[in-house]
Amino acid sequence: MRRICLLGALAAAGAVSLMEGAPASAATYVECQHPVVTGVEVSHLTHVSSATACSAALALYSWENTGNHGAKLYKCASNPLGRPVLKLHSFDGWTLSLVKSGYFQMSRGRSSFYVSGTDFPIACN
Repeated sequence: MRRICLLGALAAAGAVSLMEGAPASAATYVECQHPVVTGVEVSHLTHVSSATACSAALALYSWENTGNHGAKLYKCASNPLGRPVLKLHSFDGWTLSLVKSGYFQMSRGRSSFYVSGTDFPIACN
């Protein structure tokens, strides 16, 4: 069973890499680590490979979870809906924005992707 799951994961990763350079389906999520350690995923890959997107997303995750960087990244504003407000707008050459219920979007030129997983979307409760 484990071997079948591994082959399925490899096939999925291959399918994602074939889609590089073309907008990806909204339903395509790629786990950035196997076995899962951080829970970081990327999706909505547009003109970027899953390897490049995962590298950037894992770097952001690592930075955010070191020291007090989470507080430098965003804050929970006292706006009417309690939505997060992004404080940091670029990271490692990637532009950061919040989209769709607190997901991060990382973009650079024509390339972009969403970051989701264990710590994302950001929730201000």
